[in-house]
Amino acid sequence: MVKKRIEWIDIAKAYGIIAVVFGHALASGNTTNIIYWWHMPLFFIVGGFFLKPIDATKLEHWKKFFNKRIYKDLLIYFIAGIGLILLYSLLYNKDWDYLINHLSRLLVGGRTLNLYTTTFWFVNVYLLSITAVTLLISTVKSKIGQFTIVTLGLFLSTCYDKVDWMNLYSFQTMPWNLDIVLIAAFFTYIGYLFFHTNWKWIEKPIPITLLIGSSLLLIGLYLNHQFDFEFSMKSHLIQTSEPKILMIAAIPLIFSFGVMGISYLSSQLPIGLFLSTIGKHTMIIMYLHGALLDIAEQAGIEDVVLKVMIAVVIPMLLALLKQPVVKRSSVYLQS
Repeated sequence: MVKKRIEWIDIAKAYGIIAVVFGHALASGNTTNIIYWWHMPLFFIVGGFFLKPIDATKLEHWKKFFNKRIYKDLLIYFIAGIGLILLYSLLYNKDWDYLINHLSRLLVGGRTLNLYTTTFWFVNVYLLSITAVTLLISTVKSKIGQFTIVTLGLFLSTCYDKVDWMNLYSFQTMPWNLDIVLIAAFFTYIGYLFFHTNWKWIEKPIPITLLIGSSLLLIGLYLNHQFDFEFSMKSHLIQTSEPKILMIAAIPLIFSFGVMGISYLSSQLPIGLFLSTIGKHTMIIMYLHGALLDIAEQAGIEDVVLKVMIAVVIPMLLALLKQPVVKRSSVYLQS
């Protein structure tokens, strides 16, 4: 039996990646701050949807998990990273010291990645988080126990500002942004919990209305200086006048599930097909958009919307053009 793909999930990913590109194309400000509240948590939530427990005592189960969930993303991470670092070096005429320094950063990952690889930290933390949550749901059977552990981890992440006791390439960070897993694992587990219970509620009018209304209310209060909240997962930036644990748990979830509700509504409209196509190719957009935004800017393009369109559409078209080639190759191999 072939499982039917849930279109609104792809659309939610599309909204998420468009927000990521907008966040990097815009100058810092209120719009950027609001985008940062939810765009990365959304991807970690979606990443938890399709996790399932394994027999953690059997090595072959971990090998299967690695081959299915880790290996391909890890391979693409290094190939794309090497390619983009070489591209930047050629475009800006960098020397061998720069090249060696930045290529070695791919091993360390996290906050040390910048320029064309600035979003690659997400892959680091994503792979660590799905591994950690898979281990959790495989060894702790009680959902209350599971939720307690990830919530304690999230609380721990709010108890310090940065990893000031470790410096890598002049950045206060751990390899692969390891400490950010405390935050990401919470959202990943919420995604797992949501998708393995009665998730159909997100398609109902009342929850969608409440989530969108709550999101708009929070935006209104923020713009009217009723509260302040800044959140950046990569930098472990959590600034607020309210209790950190409350803000970091509630606001990203309200907005992320609100976006899912909007995504379901979008799936009922003609634009849904276009958005779902974007959503099916979020990773290539994640990898390439930084370089494309920079190249567009160097070409004299200043309009933010046009730059975002370039950074979203070109990677998507590259992915779509690649598909027939892959299909033809598989036919030749079988004949």
